[in-house]
Amino acid sequence: MQTIKNRSLLSLFLALVFFITTPAVASGYGYKKPDTILDKLVQTDGAQAVVAAVLVVDEAGALHFSLAEILGDKNAEVVLFAPGNAAFEQLLGLDPGTLNGLTIEQVKEALPGLLPPGVGAGEVASILLKHVALPKRATLWTASDLALLKKGTVEVADESIFPVSVTASGIGVNYETTIIRANINARNGVIHFIDTVITDGLLE
Repeated sequence: MQTIKNRSLLSLFLALVFFITTPAVASGYGYKKPDTILDKLVQTDGAQAVVAAVLVVDEAGALHFSLAEILGDKNAEVVLFAPGNAAFEQLLGLDPGTLNGLTIEQVKEALPGLLPPGVGAGEVASILLKHVALPKRATLWTASDLALLKKGTVEVADESIFPVSVTASGIGVNYETTIIRANINARNGVIHFIDTVITDGLLE
């Protein structure tokens, strides 16, 4: 009986080793690394405006680096507070639903004409930098909404430090925006969708 038991344990051990060490197969079974933040945004209906804004800034050369490349860099560490289309509609004074059904390319082509007078790619770049944090580690352990709330602040790419606090609507960033969809895990960080574009006085 003891021999049979030992053989059963050995068989179970070998089966576990085979399962752990066997690479994922083409059918999709096994571990698959998540997409990058840029991949996730492109795949998300309602995120066309924020992707279009990133492309407008990059094509204009408003920054000395490419935001799209950072968001698409699998080795980067990024936390993105991504305003949805509705947030951009509110900022630009558009009727709700105006951007519904438009492609990223269509929004990108229309965006320069929708901006307030005197506002160009440079101002859009400054606004976008307020939505990107580049911590040493950006995972669900360190950058979830609850982790940010526990820390109490978040430093964004332009070195602004925003408070993270509980509001009547949920967890808020910089008192003027609320996280409406949190903790979207990406290969290079975390996305939190927010209900307002953070301008921090840039358009006043």
